[in-house]
Amino acid sequence: MRRYLCALIVGLMVAGCGSAPAEPQPGGMDRLSAYDTIDACLYRHPAATDRAVCIGEFSQACEQLAADGETTTGMLTCRGEEFEAWDRWLNESYLALRESLAGEAVVTLREAQRSWIAHRDQDCLFLASLYAGGTLERVEQASCLSRKTAERAIELMHWDADYPPF
Repeated sequence: MRRYLCALIVGLMVAGCGSAPAEPQPGGMDRLSAYDTIDACLYRHPAATDRAVCIGEFSQACEQLAADGETTTGMLTCRGEEFEAWDRWLNESYLALRESLAGEAVVTLREAQRSWIAHRDQDCLFLASLYAGGTLERVEQASCLSRKTAERAIELMHWDADYPPF
């Protein structure tokens, strides 16, 4: 399973994922990177309860604006870029939370995060299996990984506000 997930992510990266700088578009407009698009959305929606609207915003715009956005390859590229961006937000949120903790709480957070990753990966593998052999199998897995990673990133961003110490 881990090998399959790594192959999917590597395949997405080869297809053009990652934190690329703004790309020139016809007509002189630059396309924001997935990370910058999410950053702008999170800025517009500072409350944790409102930030779910940012999930999928980049992928939807990317698929509509990219020449091949509605093809399987285009969808995988757009969703892969969004996954990579949310994964970066997740890592930044995780590190910030870890730095605010002390002692055994740091170890417990690390173990919780490892368990969450395994659960996310297994859930997404299951959802993708519902489309086994079809072109939507990889698209569903990429969407699931992006969505669940975004949800966890937002949860960790607001951990202190949502789970105050007693």
